[in-house]
Amino acid sequence: MAVLVAADLDRTLIYSVRAAGPVDAADLIDVETYEGRPASFMTRAAAADLEVMARTVGLVPVTTRTVAQFQRVRLPGPPAGYAVTANGGVLLVDGERDPAWTASVADRLRASAPLPEVRSYVERMCHPQWTQSVRSAEDLFCYAVLDRAALPPSFLPQVSEWAEARGWRTSLQGRKLYWVPTALTKAAAVAEVARRLGADRVVAAGDSLLDIDLLELADRGIHPAHGEIFDSGWSAPHVECTTATGALAGQEIAGWLRAGGKASVPA
Repeated sequence: MAVLVAADLDRTLIYSVRAAGPVDAADLIDVETYEGRPASFMTRAAAADLEVMARTVGLVPVTTRTVAQFQRVRLPGPPAGYAVTANGGVLLVDGERDPAWTASVADRLRASAPLPEVRSYVERMCHPQWTQSVRSAEDLFCYAVLDRAALPPSFLPQVSEWAEARGWRTSLQGRKLYWVPTALTKAAAVAEVARRLGADRVVAAGDSLLDIDLLELADRGIHPAHGEIFDSGWSAPHVECTTATGALAGQEIAGWLRAGGKASVPA
């Protein structure tokens, strides 16, 4: 049986110092450098499991990051043959964009409101009082960097309802609020990788609402005991939840993925 292992990165496998939680700093290794400084980390145990997996069954990183943001990350082991970035909008094959996948994504996105319309709305709604910046990603979707403590209670429901009516969805991850076309999914890209590799089993991990379609696709899935999925209360019979939070949840997930989703998370 051919198994495809797919995992989200931020707050699933890799963590900022703030998101890492109560873990000994000496037990962390950096896996991303940004502007000359370490930016993301994982535990040494997680790194060891991922390196073994990368050299045996392989790992498909699946992220909402842009290609440039993804390329800052250095996961243990050899580079992944396949990687999914931009929430499924870009498929990298040996580090290069796959043009056939790019064309198929463009076809699917015609059913959603165009990005310029959505970005214009986002810029109008994101008041400077609680917004650091608004950015587009790969000309596919956009996001705002926010001061969450300053957000009015009505803001997220209002912008989410507007987006849904136009074929888009929102996802609040840390300080970033994403607006993403509903047709742009991680699951579709992972299904394409599984088809190309002839995989008949998918094992996956993720923490945000944008990862739910990936977990629904998987034969077995896992999410950390933090993040949007955990906070929403979403569940599925084939999807487990870690016992730990922060980087220690990432460590649990790495071990679970290395076992191919066969080992249950301890109760």
